[in-house]
Amino acid sequence: MRFVLASESARRVDLLRAAGYDFEARRSGFPEVSLDDPGETAETNARGKALAVAGETDSVVLAADTVVYLPGLPPGERVLGQAGDRGDVRRMLLSLRGRPHEVYSGVAVARGDRVIVRHSVTRVRMRAVEDREVESYVHLGEGVGKAGGYAIQGRAASFIEWIGGDYTNVVGLPLALTGRMLARFGVLQP
Repeated sequence: MRFVLASESARRVDLLRAAGYDFEARRSGFPEVSLDDPGETAETNARGKALAVAGETDSVVLAADTVVYLPGLPPGERVLGQAGDRGDVRRMLLSLRGRPHEVYSGVAVARGDRVIVRHSVTRVRMRAVEDREVESYVHLGEGVGKAGGYAIQGRAASFIEWIGGDYTNVVGLPLALTGRMLARFGVLQP
């Protein structure tokens, strides 16, 4: 069964295609929120995206949102969303280097008014990246638009010394959880 992905994220599109799903990608237009709780943030954004698109189609809709959580930061600064520019990438990497953090992805599947929402958590430790490595990565531009300012599937893979949990969650869509949720709506992996 074909479904709608309420996202134009290249990473989510690639993950779903690699898993064999047939879908259409569509921008949701939902204005993302940032709350103090990372799971609540990711789930709220995923739900909002899914319902925004579900109101426009009879199809099953899948949406997701990914954030990085760094417990050691002051309240209001612990949840790191997408880096908006290279300055955000620099700031986020300097906060994350040498420290463990958590990646939360909220996943929502909807059809009409029916929606289910869950989240996945993966623990990640970034090595103590040197200033020159941070500046090189910032210049590359790869971290712009990515939660926490880095792409684990790209050059930042060399920054990660340990991961505990679902790797695809850090990329932006936990495939095991997503597959179970889609199946509840009759969308099965081919």
